Amino acid sequence: MKLLRLLVVFVLIATPFFGQTSVVELLRRAEAAFADENRALAERLYRQVLALDPNQSRAVYRLGQLSRDDEVALVWFKQYAKLEPTDAWGWLAVGDKSLKVGKAVEALEAYQRAARLQPKAPDVQERLAKGRLRAAPTIEPIGGLTHDSDGNLTLRYGLGGSMAFRGGSRLGARFARSSIDDGITAATLDEGVLRLEGRPRMALRLDLTAGLARLAFPDALSWTTPEADLRVRWREDNSSPSFEARLQRLPLGTSPLLIANRAVRNELRLGVEIPVGPVRIRGTGRAGLIETFGGDANLRLQGDAALALPIGWRGEVSAQYHRISFNRASSAGYFAPKLVETIEGGTYWDLGGDGQVSASVDLGVGIQRLAKQEEEVGPWKLALRGWGMLSVELSRTVQWRVEGEAYSAPFAPVGVATAPNWRYISVSMSLLVRIAAK
Repeated sequence: MKLLRLLVVFVLIATPFFGQTSVVELLRRAEAAFADENRALAERLYRQVLALDPNQSRAVYRLGQLSRDDEVALVWFKQYAKLEPTDAWGWLAVGDKSLKVGKAVEALEAYQRAARLQPKAPDVQERLAKGRLRAAPTIEPIGGLTHDSDGNLTLRYGLGGSMAFRGGSRLGARFARSSIDDGITAATLDEGVLRLEGRPRMALRLDLTAGLARLAFPDALSWTTPEADLRVRWREDNSSPSFEARLQRLPLGTSPLLIANRAVRNELRLGVEIPVGPVRIRGTGRAGLIETFGGDANLRLQGDAALALPIGWRGEVSAQYHRISFNRASSAGYFAPKLVETIEGGTYWDLGGDGQVSASVDLGVGIQRLAKQEEEVGPWKLALRGWGMLSVELSRTVQWRVEGEAYSAPFAPVGVATAPNWRYISVSMSLLVRIAAK
């Protein structure tokens, strides 16, 4: 009996030492895998370390570094900062990832914590200055022009601004005027809207734009209509399905004839993206009503499907199919065929990140065919599209942005051309000025 008691006491005393030894060995193997850039093995070993010791801060920090999802990485770095609150570089990691997910105020707070711990470190001071800029209020003068093959020329100018709040929220306002001329008559579109961006939960993103639009046509009374764009997106992480819902009410102020006929589009859009192995499957359905003065609403239906292959975290290539139909023809100033089908290959790239210069491009090349109302479907024809954006940091507080978009296709993707074989080009520029304290 005494021997049994001694054995029990020995096990109770020795167990913590053996457990600590296994943690040390696992951590050593994990660090070796991390140094060899064996991400999968390193992540598995670090998780095994945390299963034995949930407060092992080194493993927590490494899992933040290994995560390919910025929001998941932010959770790990916040946990590390709680475990090691006196490590300035832990707070820097929290700030960097907070900026990545759009939480500028939280990023600034993390950088301020780091600055209190390491007030003379150059890295800390650089990040603090960057955080102040990102969290600062902004003003943004804008201008641009649009021209299409129907002869419509639109000149647009205005002023916007925004302020950041906690939780990744940003509240802004924009006032703009568009002058639309088709070579015979001219019309104007004035818009005043408020915009709210936010993340009520980490997986949930909300974007809301709402306001009023005033449209005026020569020799006719002006008219005012509400406009709104509500977009809700849900995604747990990069490896989970994502869902999107969007509700829009927009005046179709792209030609004097559409403005004269008071054309407005109301549309509901539902979309889903499902990761399957190395690819992503996307599907979107849209149902819209185009209303015009004195006429019946026209139903517009659209279905989109895509198979996308991500290339790293900056780009992707995809195969896409689009189908559009209108319930009836229209004489209100927009082309409404019975059916439009498009098959295309596309590619998207987001380059530059937070550097002095950054750029994004979205290109598509394919074929398209359509059937007018009461007619059979026609032959396949070439369809091209392109979009790009370039931003350049002119100074510490001023960023220049230019955005361009172009289409050449039998049918207008935005659905407001007056005839087939439509071409369109749009260029806009803005100066984003951050009002940051020194």
